[in-house]
Amino acid sequence: MDKHYCICIGRKFCSGGRNVAAIVAEKLGIRVYDKDLLKKAAQDTGFSEKFFDEADEEKTRKGLRSLFISHFTGSGLSSNYLSNESIFNMQSDAIRRIHEQEDCVFIGRCADYVLRESDRLLNVFIASDMDDRVARVCRHADDGMTQPKALSLIEDIDRKRSSYYNYFTGRTWGDPAFYDICLNSTTLGYDRCAEIIVELARERLGI
Repeated sequence: MDKHYCICIGRKFCSGGRNVAAIVAEKLGIRVYDKDLLKKAAQDTGFSEKFFDEADEEKTRKGLRSLFISHFTGSGLSSNYLSNESIFNMQSDAIRRIHEQEDCVFIGRCADYVLRESDRLLNVFIASDMDDRVARVCRHADDGMTQPKALSLIEDIDRKRSSYYNYFTGRTWGDPAFYDICLNSTTLGYDRCAEIIVELARERLGI
């Protein structure tokens, strides 16, 4: 049996998944890993954090067929090509190491798939109504963000998240069959979503 437990939270864009994850982590007294995971991967591999940040943005902007080319000095890897698969593998290694070292919450990053062999894993997916997601984007974006633009942005990011997840896992992003529980943050609210996750985690993971 694995020593540490992990809660993996997948989420639709602007569904509040990050907010729910933060509340869950606070209730359980554990850390949340999202962008921090890139920093961890950078530290462990010796590559610059900037490279991982740029690679993550490239995955979102250009899809999965491109190769990332970067020149490194002092690392012995100058002029090498790093594919999306290489980045994914490095992040996956970081996910496994973190899981071995501490209890935590992962947001996205296909962590549910990477840790699929763990016996102390809870997989969650957060969605919400489109009207709420559009309103949230407009609320937090620049003044020039209209509802049609917000809708287009949401659909685009969801499509790219889905493509990334499906490509690397062979699963279907958001398919309830691959999660222990799927929650609608519009119906339940962030706090109630977090309460349900914590309650289920305590029951299923023996916390």
